[in-house]
Amino acid sequence: MATAHQRMLEQNDRRLALLCKALSHPARVQILRYVMRHPGCIGNQILLHMPDNGPHAQSTISQHLRVLRDAGLIEAYDDGAAVCHYVNPDNLVWLRTYLEQLV
Repeated sequence: MATAHQRMLEQNDRRLALLCKALSHPARVQILRYVMRHPGCIGNQILLHMPDNGPHAQSTISQHLRVLRDAGLIEAYDDGAAVCHYVNPDNLVWLRTYLEQLV
């Protein structure tokens, strides 16, 4: 039977794996960086400012945003005219802290 401490470690490991998986594509890292610098941005703004390292369709950006949202790294707010994106600072702080504990 797992102790409470072991269950907490397993839960943290699953959370870390989810966040790392969300960051496992260079385009998602670039999107996260852009959203950090431009809180409240919309998908079209992200698309227009992606580095020129390959074609990016709006649908591809939307899929990457969904992965980042599902992992909790980005939050979205529908203002009626567009979906605005923001970074979830709590999850970034948690990620940094947990990665530091690994090293």
